[in-house]
Amino acid sequence: MRVPTLTDLQKERAILFAILLDFSVFVPYLVTVWRIGSLAMLAELLRGGLLLLVEGLALLTLRAAHRGRMHFYDFGIGKLERMFAAAIGVLLLLAAVFILIKVMDSSESEPLPPFWVAAALGLVIYNLFTNLAPLVPLWRATRAGTSIIVLSQFRARIAKAVASVTVVVCVALDVLFPHTEVGLAADDIGGLIGAAFMLVIGGAMISEALPDLLDRALAEPLQMKVNAALAAYFDRYEQLISVRTRKSGTIAHVEITVGFAPGRTIADVSSVTDALRQTLTAAIPDADVVVIAAPYDPETRSA
Repeated sequence: MRVPTLTDLQKERAILFAILLDFSVFVPYLVTVWRIGSLAMLAELLRGGLLLLVEGLALLTLRAAHRGRMHFYDFGIGKLERMFAAAIGVLLLLAAVFILIKVMDSSESEPLPPFWVAAALGLVIYNLFTNLAPLVPLWRATRAGTSIIVLSQFRARIAKAVASVTVVVCVALDVLFPHTEVGLAADDIGGLIGAAFMLVIGGAMISEALPDLLDRALAEPLQMKVNAALAAYFDRYEQLISVRTRKSGTIAHVEITVGFAPGRTIADVSSVTDALRQTLTAAIPDADVVVIAAPYDPETRSA
């Protein structure tokens, strides 16, 4: 069993801290939203509840990876991390659509007792704190070592924190002026702003995750580095049979198959493949480079 490093523990603690804060506000938020029917708070509740579920799954995945329980994944857990990022995006989009429907069907709110007015104002301010407080440990975790799970949590938390500022303003206007056009408009605007943030952030997360999930080739700047390395050793092999590239999380995977004449020695072939692999590893940090030597076949079409 692998022993987690200090960096691994820092990532886990950052997400755990965010989960505990979110959980502390979720239940009272749910009761208050059910009682006062604020669309701005409902948008915040949906974001928080959906992300809380994904945060829990993300933490379990990180713990398993950091303790070596995923060693049977030869290419790492990059795709699993991208799946979580895409899941966050999809849930945010669904929540945004739900809020938009509620805004179109909104009506004038009933007068609220002083207790629920105070509860609503107190909760949205505390919720703003719970969204701001995890930003520093999450930011430090992303600086300590890039992880798609931690990075997606950091981005989602930024979106929640920014949206929470507008929620505080809109809820204050709504509960303090419940029988006015200002109060009704503030609640609708708060819901629309929350939905807009969810649409933008959710769409961005999905668009970033799909290329890796679909095994798209590396971006052109990285492809140019692969081509440059192949060109540098072009006279040391007889045939370029295939080049396959993809990304798994933050790791670039490069698989190159080159052909050698049957008369060349194993030592000669190994020196070429090793040099090519070292060149690519130096050009693309953290890359997983595999260079396969195959017999030269004139009938095989070169890549």
